[in-house]
Amino acid sequence: MAIATYADVAVELGRPIADPNEQAQVTWWLNGAELQIKARLGDVTLLDQEILKYVEVMAVAAKALNPTGAQYEAIDDYRYGLPAESRRVTILDEWWSMLDPDVGAAVFSVRATFTPDTP
Repeated sequence: MAIATYADVAVELGRPIADPNEQAQVTWWLNGAELQIKARLGDVTLLDQEILKYVEVMAVAAKALNPTGAQYEAIDDYRYGLPAESRRVTILDEWWSMLDPDVGAAVFSVRATFTPDTP
């Protein structure tokens, strides 16, 4: 069960989620987001719970704003693009970095070494 709730998502969206069907849908998405995190990082109780909650809320709020994954909308001759999220809850790379900040930390690190000159 996700640490975040539909009420947390409602705060991010800036509107209430009063319909029981929408509450159930958002709860399902939250559980799916946590499942993705658990599959990649293991036991979620070992993660920073505040960051975990933030990531779950942000991922589900993005999904709630574009539930079908549409990339464009058109009205008559006017067409505009939408964020290109997929049809599932997507956790962005920046959010993965927040959850596990040590990943990739040593990829491009350089260790300073010193070898003294010998006469």
